[in-house]
Amino acid sequence: MRRIVLLPFLLLAAVAFGQELLTNGDFEQDITVGWTRLDSGAGTHDVTRDVNYEPDPDYEVYVYQYDNPGSTVLVQTVDISRTLLELKFRARFEEGGGSSTCWPAACVSLLYYNSADGLLGETKYYYSTYANWTPSPTLSLHQVTNPDWTEHTLDIDEELATNLTGVDPVQVAKVGVALVSYTSGG
Repeated sequence: MRRIVLLPFLLLAAVAFGQELLTNGDFEQDITVGWTRLDSGAGTHDVTRDVNYEPDPDYEVYVYQYDNPGSTVLVQTVDISRTLLELKFRARFEEGGGSSTCWPAACVSLLYYNSADGLLGETKYYYSTYANWTPSPTLSLHQVTNPDWTEHTLDIDEELATNLTGVDPVQVAKVGVALVSYTSGG
């Protein structure tokens, strides 16, 4: 099984000021600038930055995890003063293999934290045939059905009010953006 997330840009911006909050959200610098890589479980893990994933001259990043339970994650967390923010990204998701007991998923996740780094909730854009996540007041799911390069936009205030009713926007002090390649079982 394999999961791949390919992204040419991630933009987390303060709506009122148009201020970009992510460091190296366009991946034009090495991925160690602004981003942290986390691998878990066995199998093959890979994060690569290249200009050949999308037919344009800009850099994209490829996040890959193959076989066995685990994940490859590229993440960045930023302090915020309010949730009047917009997440915009362009991505292509891939999946290979899988079953109902061992399913792969490619995700772009938005993680909402309090000031003590406690996770309050999560929004997942995911591509998976078999994923069995269930939405809740603290987990919002947006299933991606088109694996081609597609632009996605999320109004974070609206997301919290509509889909994450268990997350108090006043408590959100940090937002994490994670690119995840995941396998549920081995």
